[in-house]
Amino acid sequence: MTLEVVSVGFGYGGSVPVLKDVSISVGDGEVYTLLGSSGSGKTTLLNIIAGFLRPDSGRVMLDGEDITHIRPERRGVGMVFQDYALFPHMNVRNNILFPMKARNLARAEMDGRADELCELVGISHLRDRMPSELSGGEKQRTAIARALAADPRVLLLDEPLSALDAALRIELRGELRSLLSSLEVPTLYITHDQREAMAISDRIGYLLDGRIIEEGTPEKLYWRPERVQTASFLGFGNIFRVKARGNGSIATPLGPIPWNGDMPSHIGFRPDSVRIGTDGGGLKGKVISSEYRGSSLFLRVSCRSVVVIMEVDPHIGAGKGDEVTFSIPRDSIVPLR
Repeated sequence: MTLEVVSVGFGYGGSVPVLKDVSISVGDGEVYTLLGSSGSGKTTLLNIIAGFLRPDSGRVMLDGEDITHIRPERRGVGMVFQDYALFPHMNVRNNILFPMKARNLARAEMDGRADELCELVGISHLRDRMPSELSGGEKQRTAIARALAADPRVLLLDEPLSALDAALRIELRGELRSLLSSLEVPTLYITHDQREAMAISDRIGYLLDGRIIEEGTPEKLYWRPERVQTASFLGFGNIFRVKARGNGSIATPLGPIPWNGDMPSHIGFRPDSVRIGTDGGGLKGKVISSEYRGSSLFLRVSCRSVVVIMEVDPHIGAGKGDEVTFSIPRDSIVPLR
């Protein structure tokens, strides 16, 4: 089973387009995350795939079948909403049974399937509780079980962790990754949280102003993005414009560096790739701010004409006004366009 979005465009009421020529492909058992800030078009695309909106152009394909104009209830799409949308007057078990009742299944079959799903998502002990008696994580698991109860051909998740507190989000994203990996359907997940996307996904598409400007594995986008916008959104912090210098090097605000291959418009490197020390050699700068983050120290260092952001060992203890020496490993410098 493969979900394909082919050159989809959409605008609300003829206004400025929200989606512009968007194409993605999600394979069987794959978790594909649409990552982007609020207003980038993530939920709009999800609603088009689910059938709640019709695209102005392009197609939605599921296993080779064009489902663009098929009614939502006939698409075989399971959806988990941001607020879970559980029926407040039904207990957990009846929430899960609800999609199966619409399919006129035998009672014994429905009961057996509900029990399987409760066990799959770890809520067997909660089946008689009402939604008002559930924690945020328990509501999320119930919503996923209900979405799976309809035996969907594709699963869509609209920021399912966003309503939870930070500690619970961290705890649940690992569980959610394990659960989604065990399913044999294409899964499209949307979020604005880069850490969540990295933890959940097989592949990520970065959506900006209605276009997917870059996609790749979490590892690839984290360490070696190709676009300035992607690198900035994913926390590179240090992105500088460069110029050709000749003689196999490029000019940067931090000095010339050897360069082979195509000429980039910018270079970038992550704050945690900077190496700091007090011995001779390397670049020198003055700390203009120091932020303790428990496992690391976040420094902003003035060097030459720019500010370099670095995330270093907290035991270094550098504070505002201190002089520091640092270096950037060549293999951590990424060409950007």
